[in-house]
Amino acid sequence: MDRPKILFSIPTRHHVEIALDELEGMRELGFLCEGFNYAAKEGVVSKAGRMSVIFQNAMGLVKTARRFKPDVIYFNSRLEKLAGVRDMITIAICRTFYKGKVKFVIKSHGSDIEVLEQTRGVWGKVIMPYLKRHVSGWLFLSAEEQSKVIATGYLPAQRIFVTKNIVRNDQFEPSFNFKSKHNIPDDHVTLLFVGRTIEEKGVFEVMRAFGMIAKERADVTLIVVGDGSSMPALRQLSNDLQLQQRVVFTGFIPEQDVVAYYANCDILVFPTYFPEGFPMGLFNSVAAGMGIVTTPTRAATDHLTDPENCLWVNPKDVDSVYKAVSTLLQRPELLAHMRQHNKAKGISFSKEKVSAELAETLRTIIDQQ
Repeated sequence: MDRPKILFSIPTRHHVEIALDELEGMRELGFLCEGFNYAAKEGVVSKAGRMSVIFQNAMGLVKTARRFKPDVIYFNSRLEKLAGVRDMITIAICRTFYKGKVKFVIKSHGSDIEVLEQTRGVWGKVIMPYLKRHVSGWLFLSAEEQSKVIATGYLPAQRIFVTKNIVRNDQFEPSFNFKSKHNIPDDHVTLLFVGRTIEEKGVFEVMRAFGMIAKERADVTLIVVGDGSSMPALRQLSNDLQLQQRVVFTGFIPEQDVVAYYANCDILVFPTYFPEGFPMGLFNSVAAGMGIVTTPTRAATDHLTDPENCLWVNPKDVDSVYKAVSTLLQRPELLAHMRQHNKAKGISFSKEKVSAELAETLRTIIDQQ
């Protein structure tokens, strides 16, 4: 098969650039590729409404498949119950109304591996067994996820692969007026948190550690990029610690607009204990050449080492975060060394490299009986 045909699911809010870059990268390698809508509809929150959107998207996929005749349908999804329901319904509808020979692949952006051990109820007796039978390839974003999934013995090992996300490593251009636009003094070191403002991302540990640092140094500012259910509590904590003049909250901003923060901040502080896959905030910071303080989770441990690329901290440990950030602030030579290493590391996540690896994986899946 000289030119495999791949249909890629395209989300509408999260991971949009990742999906589009994969599609474009595979096209550049000679694959024939198109996209299809596979996302919730803004404003639809009821169960009935969400189910209706799933059916609409599935029938749209059937229509596209009949015209395009793909060899692979590639879902950007997640190994967990809600996404699993959507994936099963979509695949079932596609298999019912599209009779062409096609293989289904799921790329899991993070995973709840414990669901593979749940054998009761609709999930354990219907949904997961259906996906096990009809999904030809499962792509995970870390070796830890791969090994844990294989260890459950539920999914065939030959169908489980490790992949990466593409990082646009040529997009980070420093701006001379970045600090002035945010009312940050020119001599300040800028700390950055990027992600959903929920407890599991470690953002409260970041704020409390910064409160300790702010008492010792007047030349450091924290920028929090993102929004989430814990934002009111996080703002209140900032007020309680009297950090109103030292913390910049941007709220949610589009992916492309976050690039300026990676390009112009000094240290990413990301002590997550969420079951991350390949957190783009972390790996964009690597490619931008930032200093990194983070927890040793999944893809981070596959690609980063301490102290070349980051300083590891313990989850839910404010003192650990405080000490790591303080170390980078007090040792500018270590920070400069880390930034240089990370800029070089970012090349390994380029569209060319990741697409070539993905092409090899997809060809393996297509060739498997």
